[in-house]
Amino acid sequence: MTWLPSPSPRLTLLAATVPLFAGCISPVTGDRAGEAECAAVIVYGGVTYWGHGELKRDPATTGRHVTGMIPSCDDSGGQEPPERDEAVQVAELVDVPLETAFRWGDSIFIREGRELPAATRVWFRAPRCTTSTKFELVADWVGVTGPRRPRFDGDLRPPYRLQVHVTKGPDEYVGATIAVHADAATDPTLGPEDVKASLWQGGQVIARVKCDAGRFQALSLRVPSQQ
Repeated sequence: MTWLPSPSPRLTLLAATVPLFAGCISPVTGDRAGEAECAAVIVYGGVTYWGHGELKRDPATTGRHVTGMIPSCDDSGGQEPPERDEAVQVAELVDVPLETAFRWGDSIFIREGRELPAATRVWFRAPRCTTSTKFELVADWVGVTGPRRPRFDGDLRPPYRLQVHVTKGPDEYVGATIAVHADAATDPTLGPEDVKASLWQGGQVIARVKCDAGRFQALSLRVPSQQ
């Protein structure tokens, strides 16, 4: 079972053949051009920047934005007119020049032939749960996975794992994307109406959590009250 919120941009993140970090080659998982999907490419200053997803921590940005361009793309195999070029505002990163990389949405875009500094590796590593006491997190849904096949729309039975982006809680977790584990002891847990009202709409979840061998273990789960 895997559920994800409604998809956002038309770009699909494909691994590029350029190094992600100095001295570290990123894996290649597919053809850069993609056969039926638009590759994650933004052009800035006449140069191509390739998208790299799976951010686990929000990188600091300077507040400055510049205009990049998503090139037109035909992902319908010629059955429909290609998308037009789209202008987008991209964010300058702290301590990383625009000539190397920038952020757009939930992804980092790296200039072809350039590498990120080694210090940025932390952006792509989720934090371990290290808090000694129980605590509460408020987070945006990213997705949910589990071994049980849904019996109907919104059917969510433990055990399952929530992928969430933390917006409120202990400072060391805010801005991070983490996995919260729910099992039979999680009470209350999430029901079909919670899934339909929150997960499918890209809403939020509130988790009461304890740390268990570095994992975020859910003691209780609920969605914010709908006003």
